[in-house]
Amino acid sequence: MMIEMKSTLKKYFGYTEFRPYQKEIIEKILDGKDCLVIMATGSGKSLCYQVPPLITGKTAVVISPLISLMQDQVMALKQRGIKADYLSSAQTDRGVQSNAELGHYDILYMTPEKACALPNSFWSRLLKAGMCLLAVDEAHCISEWGHDFRVEYKQLDKLRNVLFNVPFVGLTATATEKVRSDIMNSLLMKNHHVAIGSFDRKNLFYGVKSFSRSSLFVDQLVEEISKYVDNANSTIVYCTTVRDTEEIFKSLLEAGIKAGIYHGQMANKAREEAHRSFIRDEFYVMVATVAFGMGIDKPNIRYVIHYGCPKSLESYYQESGRCGRDGVPSACWLYYTRSDFAKADFYSAEARSASQRKAIIEAFSAAQHYCMLSTCRRKYLLDYFADEYAHDDCGNCDICTSSMKEKDLSREAFLLMSCIQSCGGRWGLNLPIGILRGSRSKKIVDAQFDKLPFHGLGKELSANWWKGLAYQLISHDYLAETFKDMYKTVSISEMGLQFLRSSSPDHQPPLFLTETPEMDLDEKNKDTPSETSEIDGLTSKEFEGFSQAETQLYKMLIEERIKLARATGTAPYAVCGDQTLKRISLTRPSTKARLANIDGVNQHFIKLYGDNFLRSVKQISEACNLSLDGNPTSQTSVPSKTLTVRSNKKLTPAKFEAWKMWHEDGLTFKEIANFPGRAAAIKEQTVLEYILEAAREGCKMNWTRFCEETGLTRETFLSIQNAISKVGTEKLKPIKTELPEEISYGQIKAYLTMQEAGVSAELFSSTSEQSCNGDECLTEISEIVQNSIIPSDVQRDDGIVEAPLITGINGASSPGKTEGAESHLLTERSRKEAASSEGDLLIPTKRQRVEAAEGEIFRTLDATEESILSWLKNFDDGVTLSDLLEHFNGSNEKSLVNLLCCLEGEFLIYRKSNLYKLM
Repeated sequence: MMIEMKSTLKKYFGYTEFRPYQKEIIEKILDGKDCLVIMATGSGKSLCYQVPPLITGKTAVVISPLISLMQDQVMALKQRGIKADYLSSAQTDRGVQSNAELGHYDILYMTPEKACALPNSFWSRLLKAGMCLLAVDEAHCISEWGHDFRVEYKQLDKLRNVLFNVPFVGLTATATEKVRSDIMNSLLMKNHHVAIGSFDRKNLFYGVKSFSRSSLFVDQLVEEISKYVDNANSTIVYCTTVRDTEEIFKSLLEAGIKAGIYHGQMANKAREEAHRSFIRDEFYVMVATVAFGMGIDKPNIRYVIHYGCPKSLESYYQESGRCGRDGVPSACWLYYTRSDFAKADFYSAEARSASQRKAIIEAFSAAQHYCMLSTCRRKYLLDYFADEYAHDDCGNCDICTSSMKEKDLSREAFLLMSCIQSCGGRWGLNLPIGILRGSRSKKIVDAQFDKLPFHGLGKELSANWWKGLAYQLISHDYLAETFKDMYKTVSISEMGLQFLRSSSPDHQPPLFLTETPEMDLDEKNKDTPSETSEIDGLTSKEFEGFSQAETQLYKMLIEERIKLARATGTAPYAVCGDQTLKRISLTRPSTKARLANIDGVNQHFIKLYGDNFLRSVKQISEACNLSLDGNPTSQTSVPSKTLTVRSNKKLTPAKFEAWKMWHEDGLTFKEIANFPGRAAAIKEQTVLEYILEAAREGCKMNWTRFCEETGLTRETFLSIQNAISKVGTEKLKPIKTELPEEISYGQIKAYLTMQEAGVSAELFSSTSEQSCNGDECLTEISEIVQNSIIPSDVQRDDGIVEAPLITGINGASSPGKTEGAESHLLTERSRKEAASSEGDLLIPTKRQRVEAAEGEIFRTLDATEESILSWLKNFDDGVTLSDLLEHFNGSNEKSLVNLLCCLEGEFLIYRKSNLYKLM
């Protein structure tokens, strides 16, 4: 089954390996199990329902909420040679329905309304022809707790009465625990498989800025967008109102920027035309309301801008998730004003019940908090979706990449928290802030709060400044928000009470907090969109590893792709993705076989566009003075005991102080955690994370000492490494599950940071080498070598005895030459190689199997297509050209390469990272 899955993946999608979770989901579907799939946009959810019909030869029916989305997906599938179509009110071809019920399509899309309206006879005929699954895409629409609730989705459970033994698959990128439960109950899932991937979109930069609505700000925003367009980067600007949408669209046109507009008040035909033009790169900027959210399947959008606070984090994640779906570095900017936060009543007016109204207000409050953050935005997003993030600093959001000012705000925090406590914790923020600012409103006077000693003590600061501080205290768990009867109240948390207990009016323990833009009293820092340096940064990341000539080749291939797409009436991304074009630019294939080896290139692409692309690559490469059939270069970092990791961000005082106490003063984690003078003791785990963050930010580290203190041994290090090779690094919990109970989360986080810094298991090897004397080490190595060599000598014609082959570093063979009785002794060179690769010698390698029989080493063996295919069956991980030349020693390199090219052209084998493998 696995071989068939992989060959299908390569044939239709051009890839040789599945992404995390895809393989297990496909296997469960093929076994007939219901599945709930929660995976980030761009992580490959759709492949989970696209592969099964291609393996079984039966139809997959996919329920999709938007017609435009279905049309895009059908177009892209046809470009891969997959038989696909859709049924909806927009379908003008009456033959599609009759063809569908006869099973003529691999994949059939339809709206939920169409699915519920089709007669039972349609489903009966389709079942008879063959149906392998029913997939419900954007499944969060089922739940009233979801951000895009649609009543029609609630009726899909009726299909269970018709589609016996057909697995139902729910897929979404955004689902909280409540939404997941609702999806499973609504689709009547039983004995189902749940796959929850990471919500972390590592290639996305997240940034937020406050602004004041004015024509000046719009002009500045348009100027920034023009820079995106200059780099041919597709951009979506999401607006919360039709009025804003039209204003920005008009400003773009006046600036000479070709753009599209999309909102609910436009005619259907106008919306469809705008959507189609954007998809086909006829213009690069789309200004739209959130109605455009799910209806876009364009993978190469580089910027998503939100002009106004979104109504929920679910919708924000969904809309920003349109960005960078191909894995290329991309940016999401959110601009908000204080007036945005007054829209809670407007959004909750659409609620059909009190519980739904409460859900809307809570969701809007979470989006409001996201805007006001002073801590990592990525971590906040992932925490919201219950996806544990290992670090406090992602290095890829505006908070983590800027040197925001920190200030001791202990006095102001004391005033605000004391005022809230004096009010009984039964109010929102406006009342205690009004007291601090000296307000004599009726509510304050009637409650005699104007008599409190705090009255008027904070009048020199604005209400917005105090609100900024309040949200800082909320995000650091000093204050807690509660929803009661549709209203928000703020109270003191346990952590806040601990702070107040250690404070007095005259003295408070230091409390360093980041000053957010709203708390910055310097007005010149406000009301400016994202900076040009961030745009330049993304551009440099996008072409990292490219020479100037290769970058030029890539840009010219983009133009060639546009020409081909227009000639065939399709979207450029449907011809091939940007990542695939980059791989073509770096490798510059000269034959179809070599082109077929590139990830993302499928058989249909070779057939339709292969000749055109090869011709263009050859012509442009010659013009740019680039050789054909190149190999991408890779750099390997050299580990050392003390490494410095560079970063532009400064550590917070608390984190820097913890690192200094550990690294310079020599204190242990425990001593730092309980250091006298703290307002409250902190956990040792917190100290560990502070020090790990210091390592990521460029502080020197004595990794040997760190490993000793955390109990991270070589065995533990390798165990974690092995677990990660199975489950990946997206989430910590699956790694922990794979490991023995005694290995802690802290050790896993330490391993991940060491990997980022380039520290490998060699750290432990060098430590152990220092602790044993030379004779002991040589004895140990000799024993290892004796267990790994081939126990036989070979007499050569010249009388010299060939010593047994010794497997050295990475499995390379090291024959030693000696005379007579000394034939069993290691040469000095072999000893050194063995000593430097002690760890590798303990692990059996594929090369050892190649060299297992001594007769085979000297036997002349000619290569044929059949013998190559037969031999490759022994090596799941593939073999190099040198392996093949060594085994088929009767063939020269030229004839062997010709045979391999023929096998590649017939899609019987493929080459990846210079390893030849069976398809």
